Amino acid sequence: MTRAARAEGHGTGAFSVPGRYGYHRQVSAGLRVVIASYGSDQFRFLQETLTAGGHVPVAYLVSRSMRPSTTVESDLLEATTKIVSDVPPGIDLLLPGSTRRLAALLAGYEPDVLLVFGFNWRLPSDVLAVPRLGALNVHQAALPKYRGPSPVLWAIRNGDPCMGITVHRMTERIDAGPVLAQVDDLPLPDRVTSQEVWELTKAALPGLISQALDRVVRGDPGIPQNEDQVIYAGFPPPDWYTVTWRGTRRNLHNQIRLLRYMRGGEGPVVELQGSTVRVDGTSLTEDDGIRVECADGSLWVTCVDGHQNLPADGPEEGFASNTDSDHLPR
Repeated sequence: MTRAARAEGHGTGAFSVPGRYGYHRQVSAGLRVVIASYGSDQFRFLQETLTAGGHVPVAYLVSRSMRPSTTVESDLLEATTKIVSDVPPGIDLLLPGSTRRLAALLAGYEPDVLLVFGFNWRLPSDVLAVPRLGALNVHQAALPKYRGPSPVLWAIRNGDPCMGITVHRMTERIDAGPVLAQVDDLPLPDRVTSQEVWELTKAALPGLISQALDRVVRGDPGIPQNEDQVIYAGFPPPDWYTVTWRGTRRNLHNQIRLLRYMRGGEGPVVELQGSTVRVDGTSLTEDDGIRVECADGSLWVTCVDGHQNLPADGPEEGFASNTDSDHLPR
């Protein structure tokens, strides 16, 4: 079928999907979608979500480095190797070295939509103009709150009880496009892990993607973001990695939560009462741990068994390695 035929709606059916609260919506099916993401699990989930809705993923797009025209980092190479081994039959995997010829590359697939979730590079206007219905981005925050590369990290660091997810139209300004679908009430556990964040994301995304695609098919431009409410979630600042006990108890509690999250569930190594120990967790209420007096009261600190009196070898060194971008495994 030609692009012109699709633009006129020929050969495009409709299907009914359950809404978040049980009602049903009609969504045009059969959209040709290029998926841009960062991990095998993410590609697989987006592929299954789209095909379940009657859409046609036509290619995967992967950024093989953190910045265009730069050397491939080892962790991205490992992730890309896994994607290559898992890519479904018939799906092309695009690994451009830069964005210079990306628009022409995508145009050959005649995509209706480019769906982005965790792509490292800023996409220029000529790339965003290729899809017939536009480029959509999945952002793990309720925009305009936490624009930028690290929304989940800032939500944990600030002690937010819930995280959000937004599907929005992409513009040349990062995370600034009109909102098509959004939730803001996904509860963050106290001892949150990246796997739990990913499970929350998977539970919410099918409905959000369905709603967003419904709106773009109808020509809905989306809801502009309120620029007065923008909160930026940049890369983690250096002071996040230095644990001192002079701050407020809740601030320290959330800092330990964040460091555990960034280290895959393993707590940070800190100086505590004359010893170097690995922290398992903290509690704001009386617990069996070590009682530490903070600026505004007590915090109970639990250490990992067998990890007392560790060598003081730069305990916070390297905590942020490849954990500070918008595409953390969630």
